[in-house]
Amino acid sequence: MKNKPLYLILFPLLSFVIALSFPVQIIFLYDIPLNDFSKIFSMLTPVNLISMGTLFLAGGLTLFMHQHIYKIIPALLLILFANNAIVGLYGTDFTLIQVCFSFLLFALSLKPFYKQDIRAVILNPKLRWWKTPTRYSLEKSIALQSAKSKIKTQALNFSTTGLYAKIDSEEELALLLLNQIIELDIDEEKIKLQAKIVRIINDTSEFPNGVGLEFIKDDIHKNNFIPWLKNEINQEA
Repeated sequence: MKNKPLYLILFPLLSFVIALSFPVQIIFLYDIPLNDFSKIFSMLTPVNLISMGTLFLAGGLTLFMHQHIYKIIPALLLILFANNAIVGLYGTDFTLIQVCFSFLLFALSLKPFYKQDIRAVILNPKLRWWKTPTRYSLEKSIALQSAKSKIKTQALNFSTTGLYAKIDSEEELALLLLNQIIELDIDEEKIKLQAKIVRIINDTSEFPNGVGLEFIKDDIHKNNFIPWLKNEINQEA
């Protein structure tokens, strides 16, 4: 897959839209002209301004996939909870039920940050697979061998630097660890390589369960695998 996870594109947009909604709500609720900036911002409370700033910060950190987003999320929830509590308890424009519901929806929108695949690419830039070399849809039988197991399965795609292998069995998948070095046999042992596990996917609708592997670059990779891959791609074309 060459695309950035959709959530990491949509959440910054959501944060920016919610932040901008604060002055927009004031414009429509109190019928203030769009060009009367001083009056619009004079009606924003300190908690409103802090909420807007934190939302912009959270959106920016997500956009650039900075790991500090995990420090901002708890603060963002606390600030928005305080803002909505004040609006619901003391304001007259929205009911307590409305502000509680909107806060709950936003809190739920943060849940994907803690999915394994999203968290992995934020915390480890090396796992950002959409920045890797071109992947070719090429299905081949492979075997993954470690000190504890030998798993026969199928690779779904290849690049010059790695592959993605599906593993349907949760028991077999549980035997593999991130950063583990394994022996890899490709296409009925025509190619034998070493590879590092750089990604583990389990229980997601976006990908089949399995592992992403990064090849150890050595003479076998250069002299055997690269020519083999080029030949296979040409045959598929």
